[in-house]
Order: sequence, then C-alpha cells, then structure tokens
Amino acid sequence: DGKYFIGGGKLQSITTAYNFEKMMTAIQNRDFSGNEDGIPVLNYDSVKDAEVNVGLGPLHTQFDDQGYAYTSLFVESAVAKWKLGSREVADKIPVSYNIGHLCTAEGDTVNPDGKFLIALNKLSHGRHLSVGPSQPESSQLINIGGEKMKLLYDAFTEPEPHYAQMIRADKLKPIEVYPKEENKNPSAIWDVKDARVGRSGNTVIAKVLAVRSTIEPTKIEVNQGDKVIIYITDIEQTTDELHGFGLNEYNINVVVDPGETKTIEFVADKPGVFPYYCTYFCS
Repeated sequence: DGKYFIGGGKLQSITTAYNFEKMMTAIQNRDFSGNEDGIPVLNYDSVKDAEVNVGLGPLHTQFDDQGYAYTSLFVESAVAKWKLGSREVADKIPVSYNIGHLCTAEGDTVNPDGKFLIALNKLSHGRHLSVGPSQPESSQLINIGGEKMKLLYDAFTEPEPHYAQMIRADKLKPIEVYPKEENKNPSAIWDVKDARVGRSGNTVIAKVLAVRSTIEPTKIEVNQGDKVIIYITDIEQTTDELHGFGLNEYNINVVVDPGETKTIEFVADKPGVFPYYCTYFCS
C-alpha cells in the first residue's frame, strides 16, 4: 500500500517494518541519532512501525498479491512467509543454501502479480552432478500460491545469483528482428554484390554482409599498420538467425542480430594470414 518499507540485516533475527509517514516527520523534525559519513541517521524508534521475528539472518523482502511478505534468511537458509497486517510468520521453507536475495513476480512493485518465488542462493553444495572444483550456485523456484510454500525446481546458475526481476510473460512484447527499413546506418548493405573493401590512406574500410552459411567478402587484405573498419550487417529478417564475427588473433568476437549493423575497428599490427568466421554455426 506504499505506507511501509522493510529492512533487515544478516546478523539479527528480526526484520523491521518502517513507516514512510513517520520517516518524513522525523526528517522534518530533524530527529536524528547521529550520522554516517556526514549523512544524518534517523532515530530508529521514531521511524519503525514493527519488528518481525522472522528467523536468522533476514536480508531481502518482497511481496505477493495476498498481503504476505517473503523474507530471505541467510543464516537459516530458508524463506519466511509472514502476514503484513498481523506480522505473524505463516510458513517457512528451507532452501539450499545460504540464500541472499529472492524475487517474487513483480514483488517489489505496488501491484505484485503471480504465484511464484525464486530463491537466489549463494551455495549449491552437492545438489547437482559434480564436474570439478568450479561449482555453480543454486536458484530455486518455489510455488507460493497455496497456504504452504512448495519447492518446484532447482536451476544452477553462475556465481553469484544476486538479484532478479520476474514479470508476467504476456507483458513482454519484444521485436524478434530489427526491421530492414529501420536500419539507417549509411554503411549497411543488403546484397552480396554490394560487399566490398576500400582504402582511404592508411585506413581500410570493409562493408561486410552476414547471411546464413557465409560472410561476404570472404577476404579482406590490409597492410601491417593499417586501421581497419568493418561494417557488418546481418541481412536476415528471420527469427533466431543471429550471426557473429570472430577474429581470434585480435580478440574480436561480435554478435550481430537479424537486421542489425555493427562496427568493428582495430589496427592490423600483426603480419600474417588470420581467419575470420561466423561464431554462430547455423549451417
């Protein structure tokens, strides 16, 4: 309802509901308890509304559309579900392990939506097939639609899953290709016959086209010390036909989406013959 904000810390067993109205009054009255790095600190007792004993190490809180808050418990490796009005803990679910942040569907907005929560855990400790010392971390999908929370799925993500947003899929309406008619890059080309390499002094300019199975032109000749500018256009207008441009010896790896033009610049300071290739093996 926009009246409160929640704060917690890893080294305590409570999370605090603060009151916005009390906070504004305290600021107006200059009700400070001290300062940190020159920033005034509000008097805790003047701005708190309630302390909720949720468990060990409360860290991050988000919300559902039924009046419940969900707080991650770092020390306890759990998520606590508690009622905003009564501030009573209604349920807890263990997670694996040492949860940091969590997210519910649109759970940090004024209109939370959805019945799911993701626990973003700092450790996975053997919940997956071991493939060596470099271990992924654990993100766990939890159903919060019923009275009791229920673990649905473990996913293993790169360290460290720290923060996330979840929204309804039907709110996403992205484009799937960049329309050709909207590409205003003057160096974009759309036909193989227009692919070419030109020179202006010590600068070599290549207008390059990427299409399934080939990059045109297939050869770019330069002199050692030349500045090289490559304008590469992915001429595809079909979903999922991404292309790339890789030139390992110059640490170049560029992704070009369908209908997009990218610019690559480098100085050809190494003698030799170096292959360039599409890094998306679509054929």
